[in-house]
Amino acid sequence: MTLFRKMTLSLCLLFPLFSPVWSQITYGVRGGLSYSALIQNMENKNKVGSRAGFSIGGLIDIPFYRRFSLRPELSFVNQGGSFYSRIDNEMSAIKNKYNYYSIQLPVNIVYNIPISGVKMSVFMGPAVDYSLFGSRTSEGVEEDLVFGDDEVGDLKKWDVGVNMGLCVKYQQVFFSINALCGGLDRRSVKHEGESRLYQNNVTFSFGYIFPQKVTERSATK
Repeated sequence: MTLFRKMTLSLCLLFPLFSPVWSQITYGVRGGLSYSALIQNMENKNKVGSRAGFSIGGLIDIPFYRRFSLRPELSFVNQGGSFYSRIDNEMSAIKNKYNYYSIQLPVNIVYNIPISGVKMSVFMGPAVDYSLFGSRTSEGVEEDLVFGDDEVGDLKKWDVGVNMGLCVKYQQVFFSINALCGGLDRRSVKHEGESRLYQNNVTFSFGYIFPQKVTERSATK
């Protein structure tokens, strides 16, 4: 028996095991407001420069074991904040304000808790952030933000962090709160004495889960 035939036979044998899972997959959309901040440490204190933004996205929920499910999400996010950077290693610093847009991909493990017709969920998982475009304002001058350039005040394109939150769903509508904590230093250039710079977001969203399609088998039961 060839390798191709073995793989085909294996898939045919495994399909009945996974078909109930595929039939329970649901899709949804969400949108909301976010509180984003760039965080650095100055003089042994955390300095937080924040701003308001938004987040919109789509998600897919894949049940895999009892109350657990896998929930990847793809979001378009407006984020930013502000932080201080030194000038040529001098002690003087300038304040940089940022407003930029990113694509975020969190992959959450969800634990669902049904309570009297309402489904409450807690979730957590890794997340990737890819920055697209934006602007920064420094010393009153606004300019396009270039990601990845080795210049003072520019940011790196990529961030990897942890996403966690809480979701409450009633029928097809849900409300969620999630926090995405970046784990990589976003500074493209760091002078001596400057701390790491992290991007954090807290998002409040309303969303909608599309109804599952009723299969012929389910309709005949």
